[in-house]
Order: sequence, then C-alpha cells, then structure tokens
Amino acid sequence: MTGYDGTVHRPRTLPCGHTLCTLCVDQLEEQGRIACPECRVSHAVPEGGQFPVSYAIEALIRMMRDAKVAAAAAVSPPPSAGEGEGAAAAAAASSKKEAAGLSKKMRSFLQEQEATVVAAITACREAQLQLDQYQTTLAGWGERQQQLEDRLLVLVDESRSARELLRQEEFRAAAKEEELKKEEQGLQAVLETLRTLTTEQEAGAAVTEMVRCACEAEQAVQECRECFPDANTVTTASKVNVASSAALEAVQAALETLTTEEPRPQADPESTVMDRLHLICTGSLTAEDLRSLTQPARRLMEAGPVFAVYQAEGHRQHARISLEAGQLCLHTLKDHPPPRGAATLQVNEVVPPSPPCTVFLDLSWPGSSPRRVQIRLSPDTPRGRQFLLLCTGQRGPSYVNTRLCGVGKKGQAGEFVMGGDYESNDGRGSSVLLPGLDEGEYRKSGRGGAVFGLRWTDPTRGECGDFGIYTRDSQDGRGSRRVFGEVVDGLHVVAEAAQHRDITEVTVADCGVVLSSGHHHHHHHHSDNMDLIIVSVLMLSCIFWVVHVFLYINHFINT
Repeated sequence: MTGYDGTVHRPRTLPCGHTLCTLCVDQLEEQGRIACPECRVSHAVPEGGQFPVSYAIEALIRMMRDAKVAAAAAVSPPPSAGEGEGAAAAAAASSKKEAAGLSKKMRSFLQEQEATVVAAITACREAQLQLDQYQTTLAGWGERQQQLEDRLLVLVDESRSARELLRQEEFRAAAKEEELKKEEQGLQAVLETLRTLTTEQEAGAAVTEMVRCACEAEQAVQECRECFPDANTVTTASKVNVASSAALEAVQAALETLTTEEPRPQADPESTVMDRLHLICTGSLTAEDLRSLTQPARRLMEAGPVFAVYQAEGHRQHARISLEAGQLCLHTLKDHPPPRGAATLQVNEVVPPSPPCTVFLDLSWPGSSPRRVQIRLSPDTPRGRQFLLLCTGQRGPSYVNTRLCGVGKKGQAGEFVMGGDYESNDGRGSSVLLPGLDEGEYRKSGRGGAVFGLRWTDPTRGECGDFGIYTRDSQDGRGSRRVFGEVVDGLHVVAEAAQHRDITEVTVADCGVVLSSGHHHHHHHHSDNMDLIIVSVLMLSCIFWVVHVFLYINHFINT
C-alpha cells in the first residue's frame, strides 16, 4: 500500500455538499468552473484554485486505512523489525494480553468491545463529515445571500440618491415659485400706479418702471419654462421608482411564502444530514413533479399529507392525494380542511377536465373490506365526464356512500351490476348531473368489464344517469351501445359483489381519480409482475450505489 498523498488526493467539498479528490477537481475543471459529477450542479472554482478541504472525510479515510493495516496485521505472521509501527503495536498489544494471563474468552470479549468502540468512533467521524458538508453548504448559501443583500443595498442607495435629486428639484422649484410671486407683486404695484396717474411726469416714470418689471417677469417665466421639469431628475426618479416597486412586490410575495407554514416532512432517522437538508429544500410540490412522480415528490408523499384544493362559488373543499402501490390517487373532495402544514395543489392542476382518464371505486359489503375497482374512461363522452365529476365530487354530489341497486341477468351470460343513483340511492333517481348524456359518440360492447349508461324501461322518464358494469361476456354480439369505459383492474371484485346475497348492501366506500399509474393492465397478476420488476430495479440501484460508495472510499484508502 502506498502512502496517502496529501496534495493530490485530499478530499475537497463542493458547495453542493458532494466530495471529490483534488486530482478529480483539477481534471473536471473547465474555464474556471466544475460540474459536480453527482448532481451536475455547476460551481465556480475559488480564486485559490481549490475548494475547501473536507477534514472530516480525510480523517475517516485515515481511520479506515489504519483499520485495514490492523486487520492485515492480525492475520499475518509476527512483524519483523522493519515493518510498520501499526502492525508492531497490534502484535505487542496481543502479546501483552497473553502475558497478562487473559483467557481466550476474555480476549475475545475485549476484541468485541474494541470493535464496538471503533464503530462508535466511525459513527462520530461520519457525523462530523455530515456536519462539515452541512457547514460548507450553509457557507455557500450565506455567501449567495450576502451577494443578494449587496444588490439590494445598491438599489437602496439608488433610491436614496433619487430621493435627494427630487428634494433638490423641489427646492429649485420652490425658489423659482417665490421669485415669480415677487415679480407678480411688482407688476400688480405697477398696474395700480398706471390706474392712478395724474401728470405726464408721473406717467413717464411709471412706464419706465413697468417696462423693467415686465422684462424681469418675462425672463423669470422663460427660465421656468426652460428649467422645469429637469429631464435627468425626472427620468432617474421614474426608473428608480419602477425598479423599487418591482423589488418591493417581489419582496412582499417572498414574505408571504415565509409566513406561510410549509409541511415539515419527517425524514428517515437513518438518513444523513444532507439527505434531510435535501428533503426540506425540495419540500414544495408541483403538479409536474406529482404527475411524473419524481423523487422529491415521492419523498414528500411518503413524509406528509398532500391535498388538492377546489374552490367554487366561495366554497372551498379539499381532496386527499395518496401514494398506494406505486399509484398516485386523488380521493373525492371533502369539506373538512387539510391538516396543518399539508402540501397543497389546485385540483385543476392534476385532474383532467374530461376523459380519457382512469378513476376508481372502492366497493365494500358486510364481511368484506373495501377493495378497489379501476375504470378507464374512454372515449370522451358526456357520461364519461359525469362519471369523472362524481368520482371527484367537483359538482357537489359524489359516488361515496352510494349503493349498487341491482343485478341484471344474474348468473347468466351478460350479467351486469347497476349503480350510480346519488339522488335516492335505490335506483329510482334520475341522477343526471350533466344534460344531454346520450348525445356523445359511444362504443358498443357486451364484454365483461364494459361500463355503460343505463336507460329507463319507461321512455317518458327522460334520461337516466345510472351506470352498469358487465361482469360476464354477453352472447351473440349483444351488449350496450352506450359504453363509455372499461374496468382495467378489479373486475373480480365487481363479480363477487354481484354474487352477494343482497346487492344493495354493496357500497362505494371511496372513489377518486388515478393520477399516475404507468401502464394499465387488464389482469391483476400483470400488476404483480410490474411491482416485482420495480422492486428488483430499486434493489439493483441500491446495490450499485453501495458499490459506488465502497469504490470511492477504497480509492482514497489505496492511494
């Protein structure tokens, strides 16, 4: 093993918190900047040419290197006089224990205690490393904050200079106004004299005075026209005013975010300081993050409650968003407010206004806990839009707590269940939320899983907003001509409900919209296979990360 090169391989901490050796920093530098190979954030190389040394990780490397030396000494023959001091010390300590008459069991116990102490030392040094990275990050933030503060102070100085210009201009205008008042008074006196003249001698003197006063007044008026307003003063003040107003609006908006309590996600106790820092910094949630289920969004979903807000006609409601089996689901809107500190988005940011989309119904009956049925609404039809609205509750009513009201052709081909009566909850209500339900372009199907619109047997009753779901395939090409959706998961749940002794005991316990689910599958075992693939990929990613960290530390130990 070669000696540790304190110049070439010293660990350096970047402002983003990641650590590289000096040699790697030199190799990655391009035009005075370096892109972190871990997070791809670009940093300017300090004037000295290097980032701060990470003393904590340097100490950790030395400790692990020494531990490797000690481990090698423990399995090698007694060291000769020319070998390293660490191996000799270890051998001497072992000899001392034997000379002291310690039993083999006691020596083994003491070795275990030494291992415990070494592990505690390692934990302390790792914590120091985390705090060192944290301090480096805070220092970088502080520097950027100082730069922002300096820029704000420049704006404040500009504002003060503009205010001083305005004050001086105000003084000039006031002085000129006073001068014009005096000229006006002189002219008034001349006017009075002209009106009371009695001799030619008095008239000659008055005319001379009148000419003088008139000339001075005309000159004062001309100076007023030429000097006011001062273009430089007015332009400067106007620009500074616009800039100050924009800055103040931005500051006020920022202060509102500071006074708004954000969710405080609970991180994994085993996570590092930098992991928890990243979790806090990425605590905000966007609709795009939610739709693509990015890592920050997944962390926030796992850490705390997320709700969608819907407001109409002054009435505010909230819908819970959950992460279940890798799927993001928006549940039906409720009147009660979300928990304090919950992350929120707008419903229209995440829920499509119309099909195609995927919704869900959670069915339950006595002796059976709620089980999910997912329905793909397609194409875009009036009945599909009504079904979506009743799954979210955006128009007021929803399918929650509604009952299935009947089974058609029970036990035969073309068996189907009926539901959706949110008005009377017994199959007798019209339950028409949107007008013109049958005006869309629907599909015809009689296959199991097809979701279709029902009609009254009495045509005089008008439109019927209830729905049916085929649980068994129809024969001879029969089926409904008002199909607007298809069960993509959970058809067996609907089939079991159809066989329940009393279909009216089957209740919709919950409903909502599936926001993100990847590919849709018609068979449950396909979903299980995908879950297995996802878990396998995650395990491989974890193994790759562990190997990467091991090779990184081993690189320092062996150099």
